[in-house]
Amino acid sequence: MKTYLHTYFDKLKALVLTKAEITQLVPADCYRLALEIKESTNKSVSETTLKRVFGFASSVHQPSIYTMNALAEYCGFESWDSFYTDLEHHKLQTVQQRSWSEISLNATKISLFNIQSNKYKCGIPYHLTVDREYVSQFAERFTNSGATTGILHGPVGCGKTIGVSRWVEKQISQIYVDSSNDIYLFTNGLSLLQGTAFGYHSNRWLAHLLGFETTDLLDAFMEDHRMGAPGNFYLVIDELHSDLVADRQFHMVICQFMDMVNHFAQFSWFRIVLMLRTASLLKFESLFKETVINPQWFSMQHNGEAREAAGMPAFTHTELHQLAQNINGSFRAYPLQKTRNTQLIHTPLFFQYYYELVGDRLDPYQVTPFEEYLVITQYLKKKVFNGVNTLGKQSLLEELSPVIEQQDGRLQISRKQAYPTIRQHRVAYNDLLYSGLVHETNGDLDVRQQTVVQFQSNSIANYFIALELIGEHKGAGTAELIEAINKSPFDDHAKTEQLKWLLLFQIKSADLQLVNQLEHIPFIKDEIFEVITFVCDGLYRLAKRDTTMREKINAELQDAAFLDYMLRYISFQTDFEPNLERLLYFDLTSTHQIALRSKLATIALLQWDEEALLKQLEPLAAMLPESYAPFAINPFLLLSYLYQRYKGGTIDPNVVRELNALSYRLPLSKRLAVPFHVDVLLYLYIKASGNKAIALPYQELLNERLQKTTTQVANGFEADVTMLISAFYLWENGSVDEALYRVSHLSLNTHQNSTYQLLYVIFHLQAGNSANNPQLVEISQRAIALCETRGFKLIEAYCRILILERVPKEERLQHINNLKFQFAAYGYTVGLGALSRRYG
Repeated sequence: MKTYLHTYFDKLKALVLTKAEITQLVPADCYRLALEIKESTNKSVSETTLKRVFGFASSVHQPSIYTMNALAEYCGFESWDSFYTDLEHHKLQTVQQRSWSEISLNATKISLFNIQSNKYKCGIPYHLTVDREYVSQFAERFTNSGATTGILHGPVGCGKTIGVSRWVEKQISQIYVDSSNDIYLFTNGLSLLQGTAFGYHSNRWLAHLLGFETTDLLDAFMEDHRMGAPGNFYLVIDELHSDLVADRQFHMVICQFMDMVNHFAQFSWFRIVLMLRTASLLKFESLFKETVINPQWFSMQHNGEAREAAGMPAFTHTELHQLAQNINGSFRAYPLQKTRNTQLIHTPLFFQYYYELVGDRLDPYQVTPFEEYLVITQYLKKKVFNGVNTLGKQSLLEELSPVIEQQDGRLQISRKQAYPTIRQHRVAYNDLLYSGLVHETNGDLDVRQQTVVQFQSNSIANYFIALELIGEHKGAGTAELIEAINKSPFDDHAKTEQLKWLLLFQIKSADLQLVNQLEHIPFIKDEIFEVITFVCDGLYRLAKRDTTMREKINAELQDAAFLDYMLRYISFQTDFEPNLERLLYFDLTSTHQIALRSKLATIALLQWDEEALLKQLEPLAAMLPESYAPFAINPFLLLSYLYQRYKGGTIDPNVVRELNALSYRLPLSKRLAVPFHVDVLLYLYIKASGNKAIALPYQELLNERLQKTTTQVANGFEADVTMLISAFYLWENGSVDEALYRVSHLSLNTHQNSTYQLLYVIFHLQAGNSANNPQLVEISQRAIALCETRGFKLIEAYCRILILERVPKEERLQHINNLKFQFAAYGYTVGLGALSRRYG
């Protein structure tokens, strides 16, 4: 039987009405028409069937071959096949062959229509997107290969569609510049799938796209240009979705497509680019395996590399930089210092969600941890928990989460163990594979290969583990939840990621119970800085977005243990400043405001950033005197003295008098607050003023703090920093042996924290001399390097002065010149010691 085509059947219905002399068909005419058909053909077609045929009754099925034959016989044909053949023959006689220019015009219209559609679907403004180096490289290699068809594949979200859209648009634009006769037909893979649903073979589908009535006309067009065409013809098929049809139908489509490739391989000017997701390529690997060695097919893994490694990659550094510059006009240069891991934002899909989150002020090198998690949340919301079969995917992931295990740092699931669950949710599992959330790979477990299921990233895997923890410990206390994470078999980094997901869930509800327990969580260790940054950024971002949320967080922060812990945490990295600034957005108690602002002022002092320093000194000066009562030492007095001292101005006598009295007042202030940054300020005051009388009573406060820290804090960072600071004060008290003993069990790399390392090297720099410390030069270079990295100009100058008398004469001039430059450029002229005056 000839293929049923809707347009052909419409023409047959028109002939039926013409023969029956019916100009305006009404439902009542169907009865008379049924009688006439019976009388003419001796075939019975019911009145109801005719009503369905002519649209007076609904029908979801195409007419039967019996009905089509009866109607064709009524019109004078032997059968439906005879009518179909006659119509095709008539077309061959009447349709004029199309020229190359006509085909080019038609193809260009289709291409520009699809490109325009892709522009509107692009996650960021299309005019801001960038050309993809991989697409250009693929096109060049494909053209030089001589193959008929090239497979361009890549994982979900790698930017294939937009990258190819830009490339095709550029080629079409270049045609008019170069007066080229090349043709580019850019179409959606969905149209190919729909064509097969109507019974079209791939050749028939292509003929229909180009405006040919039959495949014979397409073949005639190709034959006319067998010996040479005016230009090349490129058929580019956008992503062919294997998840939209049954596996059997997709297999049939690809087989027909391969037949088309074989047919058109005889025309050297005809090229096809087929775009696929890597998941589809791997799923039908047996179908595509012959293409790897077939010269008619080209792919970027033609050199024998694994197919997974040859797909379209994420943004290169250059592409990411250019894209950020297009969107954010103030974004200019690469960061000089090491940035956070930007792997997530290098993926075009996640970059799109990042753009939706922050808009045109984005900076891919300054993405905060909380922003990364919000981007992942948006991805899961739109790409996983959306569309058809959402409940099935949720149920599957809930059942898979408890069996996630860690192997060599990678979170994965044994497919064998998960097979019963996967079999129960087969459709949902295929959806997750195709969306790229999970993928299957081979692992080496028990010395034998075994298929494992891995998530797109460990962060996403930890998201589902965190959800499972909430469900398993619903209604339990915070301590029980922390203990459950701590006892899990994952490493500390994975546990910390799970904790951050739990923190995000709670922060969104303005619940700070888990936040207030950070100092008691043992597995955070050296990642505590990132966790604190995560919390501060989350609180600020959510409060900024919602006034009601800000009020709730304000209420929670009034007596939050988190603030006290954060302010105790000694960290003068420049990265830490935004956290303090974000917390000042809230209505804090005067005690917390003083602590936060004085810490910011301390950082500004060490960097000798006068503008930032004065910005904090002004509100501190406006505080009521009684606001400083909770502090053992007024940090504003120390900051004022040090600024005036280093600036070379007149020091307020009241400030001097108050600070001279500290040696008598400190023993009575043991119960009052002494934040870590006050340790540094007070030590700078002792070095600048020479007032060592305060060192002994303050050392007693440090001893009490050290005892509490050792017994109460889960990790040893605070205890080691307190031990290190106490060594400075012991040294000033003259207890040299005790000071050296306290730091003897520490090393430079005990903690990967720049503040700790800076304190460590400065202590040894002060304690060392050329006689008993041959590594003095190395220590001094490390101290200066750390200061330069963090911008601590004041401390850098102090370190250079310390080593002037200890370095060889040929190096001394270099340090002197550097100091002279700093003194002239930054304006601190006194207070750094006698050597500064000695060397002018």
